[in-house]
Amino acid sequence: MSTRCHFDLKMCSQSEFLKNLYNDYVNKTSMSFLQAVEKFEEITEKYTRPKFISILAGSGKSSRSIDQAWKSCKGSLYEYAICRALDEFLTRDTSLAQRIDIIHGSNLNFNTKNQLAIKNWSDILPDVDFVIVNKICGKVVAVLSCKTSLRERLTETGFWARELKPKNINVIFLTTDKDEEITADVNRYIVMHVLDYTIITDPNRYGKIVSEWKRKYGNKYDFGNMIKKVLNFRDIVTLLQQYTSAC
Repeated sequence: MSTRCHFDLKMCSQSEFLKNLYNDYVNKTSMSFLQAVEKFEEITEKYTRPKFISILAGSGKSSRSIDQAWKSCKGSLYEYAICRALDEFLTRDTSLAQRIDIIHGSNLNFNTKNQLAIKNWSDILPDVDFVIVNKICGKVVAVLSCKTSLRERLTETGFWARELKPKNINVIFLTTDKDEEITADVNRYIVMHVLDYTIITDPNRYGKIVSEWKRKYGNKYDFGNMIKKVLNFRDIVTLLQQYTSAC
């Protein structure tokens, strides 16, 4: 593995333990990290969560605090799972890796932050999980926001999509949509009309979302263009290839 995914899980005291659990599961099942991120909910709920609970229960924490800790750690582990899959893509495609880099939000340098900042009295930075940089010209071409559930987070991501559009920086939202929230009308509007792309990492959930929207809105004149903004995880390779010419 490259150093690309060397970052701590935010708000998670069991960072290394969880990352090692995830890596060990992928290795012992002979999965690729691409396959693992597509099965993220199954892996984390059936394999990782019981071991996490066992560790914390031994420390005397209440069941409520353990549940809260798990939710926080799981969201950060999702970032790690996505990073490992993206790193796998770039490791296999050295030509792409020479032109594109993917940097975790905790590792951004001054130049990258400066490209993202809203400058109004002070610099205001988006809370991004990853930044995609065209290495040829050093330009930020996209940011990634990774969330297992939506809640208010999709609205926040939509705000940054509006703010970064004049800078020609795409905003990509990645989710498992585990709570099946994305098809609600407000969320559907943000996905289709505000964000640049939304990636559903669970392929089964992706298929259900597209089917539901085709059934409800397939007769709209602009539906064909709008649905192209909703992708499964494997389609991100096409986006990365597009970003190689985004200088």
